[in-house]
Amino acid sequence: MIKKLTPEQEKLLTLFRENYLQIGLNTDRVDFTKAKYDISTLYKWGGLKVPPIFFHFSSPMIAELFINVICRGQLRDQLRGQLRDQLWDQLRGQLGGQLRDQLRDQLRDQLRGQIGGQIGGQLWGQLRGQLWGQLWDQLGGQLGDQLGGQLGDQLGGQLGDQLGGQLGDQLWDQLGGQLGDQLGDQLWDQLRDQLRGQKLSYMGTWFWGQQDSYWISFYDFGREIGVKYNEKSLAGLSIWKDIAGACHWFYPFVDFCIVCDKPTKIHRDDQNRLHSESGIALGYSDGWGIYAIHGVRVPDWVVLHPEQITIEKINTEENAEVKRIMVQRYGFGRYIADAGANKIHSDETGTLYRLKANDENSDPITVVHVINSTPEPDGSYHEYFLIVPPFMKTAKEAVAWTFYQDVKDYSPEIQS
Repeated sequence: MIKKLTPEQEKLLTLFRENYLQIGLNTDRVDFTKAKYDISTLYKWGGLKVPPIFFHFSSPMIAELFINVICRGQLRDQLRGQLRDQLWDQLRGQLGGQLRDQLRDQLRDQLRGQIGGQIGGQLWGQLRGQLWGQLWDQLGGQLGDQLGGQLGDQLGGQLGDQLGGQLGDQLWDQLGGQLGDQLGDQLWDQLRDQLRGQKLSYMGTWFWGQQDSYWISFYDFGREIGVKYNEKSLAGLSIWKDIAGACHWFYPFVDFCIVCDKPTKIHRDDQNRLHSESGIALGYSDGWGIYAIHGVRVPDWVVLHPEQITIEKINTEENAEVKRIMVQRYGFGRYIADAGANKIHSDETGTLYRLKANDENSDPITVVHVINSTPEPDGSYHEYFLIVPPFMKTAKEAVAWTFYQDVKDYSPEIQS
């Protein structure tokens, strides 16, 4: 049993984490030929027949819209005008004449022939069952169970926890939580608001390609330090590793598979959260993506047109985190003045303000205003407006909270 890493393995662990993080954040264009080969190999590994048709789309949003077109016949007329140019240009431009022939012949005859009149909810359930049932059990869950058991048997508990924390957990925060979950939430929110209230369904996928790096790295590092996997598990791990390097999200079904391009832009702050104050934080070549400030998803206009933020829009925003970002973009000082905030308390550390929420179920916005005691080179003094919990009663208590201290322990020699 392996109970401790050698100094060389400790160094290798850091390199492993960085390498897999770069795989998960890679913005190079997908090599569709390689991705198709790797995913086909995964089907074969799972004992499944390789689907005859592979689609290559520019983003998960286009994939989700395409699935809606296939599954929901009643929406086709509505979608045709909106999607025809965008979707067809991608099909034509990315896959060329071969896919046009497939779309005209195979897709029409094979897929539509199979679904017949089973459109809408029934087909949606069948596709979801394929993706989350049989295929996941055979392509993902089976391998995870095998690898987990073999790794656990050969690693000491403390070392397993260490590797899980330094590889799985850290990479999950950056690749799964900040990218994968955010993308899923964005798709869900946007699809349900499409077509003037005609809500579309969100399929989603458990096959994240490059963003599966967080769990692949954990098992691959075990292999690197001497964990012995059985032949089938090792082959499966190698295939998943190849897929992570080859493509972004993919949607494997029985009769077809969708492969999505990688993002073209990923911007993050110093805490590795999606962040851009001037443009899209995570974007694809078709223009779709996520606008985010310090990890909080916001409407695009909050980033691109902060001048459109008004007191009314701030007060009617239901999401507390989005509201906080809107206040920051509007300017705390300006917001306090324009919104009629009440001055709660003032002392040598600063001034505490509270603004009543626009509805009785929301907490009030509480802000402490402090001035840096050290002058700037031009002689001015920097002002800060810091959001604090609504239960703060004094300015000193609020300032202490921003330093993670209790008010009775907070006695700075120099205020800053």
